[in-house]
Amino acid sequence: MKHGPYQFHKDEYPIDDSTNHPRKFQYHWFKSFPWLEYSPTQDAVYCFPCFLFYRKPVGRRGSDKFKVEGFKKWKKVNNGKDCAFLTHMGKDSKSAHNYAVKCYDNLKNKQCHLEQLVEKKREEDIKRNRLRLKVTIDVLRWLAFQACSFRGHDESVGSTNQGNFLEMVKLIASYDDEIGAIVLGNTPHNAKYTSPTIQKEIMHIIASNVQREIRKEIGDAKFCLLVDESRDESRREKMVVVIRFVDKNGFTRERFLDIVYVLDTSSATLKHSLSFVLAQHQLDVSKLHGQGYDGASNMRGEWNGLQAKFMEECPYAYYIHCFTHQLQLALLVASKEVADAHNFFDHLALVVTTVVSSSKRNDELHANQVVEMENLIELGELDTGSGANQVGTLQRPCDTRWSSHYASVCNLLNKYKPTLLVLKSIATSKGPGTSPSARAKANGAVKMMMSFDFIFILHVMKELMGITDLLCKKLQLKSQDIVNAMDGVKTTKVLIHKLRDNGWSKLKADVLSFCVKHGVKTPDFGEFYVDFINSRAEDESTARHHYWCDIFMVVVDADSTNK
Repeated sequence: MKHGPYQFHKDEYPIDDSTNHPRKFQYHWFKSFPWLEYSPTQDAVYCFPCFLFYRKPVGRRGSDKFKVEGFKKWKKVNNGKDCAFLTHMGKDSKSAHNYAVKCYDNLKNKQCHLEQLVEKKREEDIKRNRLRLKVTIDVLRWLAFQACSFRGHDESVGSTNQGNFLEMVKLIASYDDEIGAIVLGNTPHNAKYTSPTIQKEIMHIIASNVQREIRKEIGDAKFCLLVDESRDESRREKMVVVIRFVDKNGFTRERFLDIVYVLDTSSATLKHSLSFVLAQHQLDVSKLHGQGYDGASNMRGEWNGLQAKFMEECPYAYYIHCFTHQLQLALLVASKEVADAHNFFDHLALVVTTVVSSSKRNDELHANQVVEMENLIELGELDTGSGANQVGTLQRPCDTRWSSHYASVCNLLNKYKPTLLVLKSIATSKGPGTSPSARAKANGAVKMMMSFDFIFILHVMKELMGITDLLCKKLQLKSQDIVNAMDGVKTTKVLIHKLRDNGWSKLKADVLSFCVKHGVKTPDFGEFYVDFINSRAEDESTARHHYWCDIFMVVVDADSTNK
C-alpha cells in the first residue's frame, strides 16, 4: 500500500492471441483507472483494492477475474458502457469494488484506525493513573513529614472518619474537579492506590530513594555509627542507625540511615544486624572510625560489648559515650547525693502530678494564669506582644532527660501563684469529686510550697541548671566535636565558679523578693545562712564555700568523675 499498484511501464506490451484483431494492454488505462495494476509475467491486470480486500459485502456477488485469475480480454475494454473496467467498478457505491476501495481508503487513513483510538484511550488512562498515583504519593509524603498516622479505625465507605489518608484525599478532591473524577469511588477496583499494601510499598520506595541519596553524600568518606535501641508501641525491639561523617565540603553531617528490628539486644545480635545494614548500603566496615552508644553493658562492654566486637575488625573505631548522656547521668547522681535536692524533686513531682493529673484542675490552672497575667499587665510588670504570655501547663521532670528538670523548675517559678491557688482549691474542696487523700496531698503540697526552704532550693536549682542546660544543649549539636565540647565544659566551670563567688547576693535578693511577693515567711537570713552551712560543713575550709555549687562542680570536674 505504501508503493501503490504495480503499474508496469513498457514501450511494447505483448499482443494477445486474437487472429482477427490482435490487441494489447494500453498504458494510458492506468490514468483512467488508477486502481489497475499490471503483471508482466501473466500479461494481465488486477484490481489492487479488490486483491487486498477480497471479502465481498453481504448479499453481493462479483467475479474473481480482477482478484485471482487476472483480466486480459482487451477487446472488452473499449466497449462503451459495457467496458469491463466500468462493469467491474459497478454502478452504485455498494458494489464489491467500491466496498474494497472504501476498505482500502480507510486503512490508508490512519486517523480512522482502531489502534489510534486505542492509543488515545491508553494515553488518557496513563495520564489519569499518574495523577491518581501522584495524589496518593503527595498525601503519604505530607502525613509522613507531619508524623501522622495513615489509617483509621474504620475505613469503610459509611464511616464518618476514614482516617487521615482517605480524609486528606477527599479534601483534595473537593478542591479540584479533575482529581475528584479519578480518585476513591471514581476509580477502577484494581487501581485505587489506597490499600495499606500500596501505602507501605510507596513509603518503602521513598525511604530507599532517601537512603540512596545519603549513600551518595557519604561517598568514600570515613564514617561513625550512632546507635540506640528501644521498644515501639507493639513492644518490638527496634534499633536506630545514624551515620555521622564529613562531607566533601568539610561539614560534619548526621543522617538517619535506617531502623532495624532485632530479636534481642545482645551485643552479638546487634553486631550482626549492623553489619547487615552496612553491607546493604555498600558501606565498608573498614572505614568505620567511630562508635557512639549509650552506657549499657551490652554496648560499651570492654570485652563482649558491641564496641569491642567492632574494634576487633576496625582498630580505629573508637567508642565514645554520648557527652550529653554522661552529663545527664552525672547531674542525676549528684543531685540524689544531696538529701535536700533529692527531696525537692520528689516534692516538685508531687506538685506537678497533683495539678495536671485532672483535666478540671488543668483548666483551673489555665484560668488562674489568665487572671494573673491580666493583673501583671495592669501593673506594668508584664510586657505584651505577639506570641508573648502564652498559657501553658506544668511539666513533669524525667530522670532520663535532665533538661526536663530545668523546664519543670522554670514552669513552676513562672506559674507559682496559679499553681498555689489550684492546690488550695483542692485542699479546701469538699465536693464528691475530691477524695480525702487528694485533699491531704494538696494540703501538704501547699505547706511545702509556702516554706522558705522550698523557695530557696527552687531558685538555686534554676540558677545551677540554667548553666548546665546551656552545656547540655551545646553537646547535642549535630556539628559538635571534641574541641568545642571541652570548651563548653570549661565555660560551664567558669560560670559555676562565678556563681559561687559572686552570685550569692543576687540569689539572696531574688529569693527574698519572691517570698515577699507571694507572702512566704522568711527567717533571719544571717542566722539561716549560718545554720545552713554549719549543718553541712565538716571543717572551716568547707564552710567557706557555698554547698550547692560545690556539689554541682563534681559534674564537670575531671578529677572527681569517680565520685
